[in-house]
Amino acid sequence: MKFTYKAYRELIALLQEYGYTICDYHNYAQADKSVILRHDIDLEIEKAVKMAEIEHDIGVSSTYFVLVSSNFFNVFSKRNQAYLKEICDMGHAVGLHFDEVKYDAGKTDLVQAMEQEAALLEQCLGHEVRSLSMHRPSQTTLEADYKVAGGRIVNSYGTEFFHRHKYVSDSRRHWREDVIGIIKSGEYDRLHVLTHPFWYDEEEQSASAGFKRFCVSRAVQCYDDLNDNVRDLQEFMRKDDLWQTLDK
Repeated sequence: MKFTYKAYRELIALLQEYGYTICDYHNYAQADKSVILRHDIDLEIEKAVKMAEIEHDIGVSSTYFVLVSSNFFNVFSKRNQAYLKEICDMGHAVGLHFDEVKYDAGKTDLVQAMEQEAALLEQCLGHEVRSLSMHRPSQTTLEADYKVAGGRIVNSYGTEFFHRHKYVSDSRRHWREDVIGIIKSGEYDRLHVLTHPFWYDEEEQSASAGFKRFCVSRAVQCYDDLNDNVRDLQEFMRKDDLWQTLDK
């Protein structure tokens, strides 16, 4: 499967052709054949908005998991709060993407940390967070079947969704299993499909090209943010100076 928006549209069409109802973590049991679509926002919220728009155009909804501890974006910034609100307004769910690596192993109550981060995200969104996913989960976490907020917040890596569903992922821009073949096989009545919007674009591109595009776009955004906060920034640095710096 290519990492293009066209290919993603075709993936959804294939799921529907083979009788899958697109569900979420709370209503999947109501369908004879269900698929949960999940997206992890690791680096770039803007890409998630584009994926959300595509799904909205098709008439389906999914769940977007966002880090509150990211080095790459601030969920409380005006711009990113607006992006997340836009995703929610299109009918999608936004859940917590939890990075256990942030915490000292053995010294932290991870469930309590998940609940605290979920509360922060609820403050950001202005409504309840009902699901979470793990970022870079350890084997211990994958086996733990954590119950968060007494089960109110669904753990997407819990036994139900990681073992009883057929879980497929495009992590590191690589489908470890043939997702198209899995759908066509008819072998599974419960699918759980993870994609990372960062990898997708109008045209197929390499992982290297994707990272370079991201770094350049972040440099430009950094300049624009500085320009909004530093009076007469052009006296110190012009936007064109970025390209000289990046070329070195």
